[in-house]
Amino acid sequence: MKKLALTLALFAWAAIASAQQEFKIGIVASLSGGFAAAAKDTMDGWQAWQKAHGLPGRKIALETLDDETNPVSASNAFRRLASDPSVQLVYLFIPSNSVMAVKSLASEFKVPIVAGGAADAIGIPADPWVFKVAPAVRDFMTVLSQYAQKKGYKRIASLNSADAFGQAEISNLKELAPKQGLTIVAAETFNVEDTNFNAQLTRIRAAKPELIYNGASGRAAILTWRALQQMGFKQPLVVTQAAVSKAFFDAIGSAEAADGLLTPMQTGVFGGGAAADVRLYGEMEKALGRTPVYFNTFGFDVGLITEHAVKNSDASRQGLRDALERIKDLPAVNGPVTYTAQDHTGQNYRSIRMGMLKSGKPVPAD
Repeated sequence: MKKLALTLALFAWAAIASAQQEFKIGIVASLSGGFAAAAKDTMDGWQAWQKAHGLPGRKIALETLDDETNPVSASNAFRRLASDPSVQLVYLFIPSNSVMAVKSLASEFKVPIVAGGAADAIGIPADPWVFKVAPAVRDFMTVLSQYAQKKGYKRIASLNSADAFGQAEISNLKELAPKQGLTIVAAETFNVEDTNFNAQLTRIRAAKPELIYNGASGRAAILTWRALQQMGFKQPLVVTQAAVSKAFFDAIGSAEAADGLLTPMQTGVFGGGAAADVRLYGEMEKALGRTPVYFNTFGFDVGLITEHAVKNSDASRQGLRDALERIKDLPAVNGPVTYTAQDHTGQNYRSIRMGMLKSGKPVPAD
């Protein structure tokens, strides 16, 4: 009986230890809809981190829900995940407007969130439980306007989505452009699910810009690129880094078809000596098995942030939250990550420079 009791006790201890070693992450991702390609690239990058690093001594368990690229669905998916006490951390691989919808719920559920999206309002004012990764829109628009001034452009047109991300882009560009001697000659908007952009592009062509910025991502990036080609635009075209994905290259025919596209990019995308952290970029590229696109690097950085938080906490929801807020200049593929109680943005202008696509690979622009 004693031997049997000891055996049962050992099994019970092993089961408890196994449960303690499991780390459960809930993911709200755009598995369908206009942001699906970006979400897939993000997951590929995160899985590359898991292959290269992971959480030693812990088994990662995932529960992934689709937000259908819709803010209401994102909120509902988050509620479901956050209501599960076994979920220790939530990722949001969704557009900025959906992240903002979830942000309004974050403090109700008190589960740490690591979020995508570039809208400034995701990180400032800081919600105690929401931690953004990519730089703010203002950082990208600063690099864009500085590049335009450097190249001698005076007239710029902008095409932006009507969501939080797009409106943050044009608001910041309107503020920054005059400081660099730029005039915004056209500022057009579109809805994320739009499929026809002829009216907006006709007005942009009539304004005779010298440089065009297109803030479309996902499916809209593909459709607007095709429309610009069909309408014969010859001006230099700058796109958001979120537009550059494997799905984009596949849809337009080849990576070479995008040669010459400009984009303010996080330095991790450039690879080689231009990457913010050469060692981490090499690990990511090897684990991924191909040349990374932007959202791959973003997903890998989300993994690095998670790894740091788990190593420096008891892995409880509160412990992870506190560890995240203490992060200062954490090395990452796209540049150092820093959080403070006032600012949960993560990366900033230090990780951005203007890039140009050549055969599917971004290189620093002149």
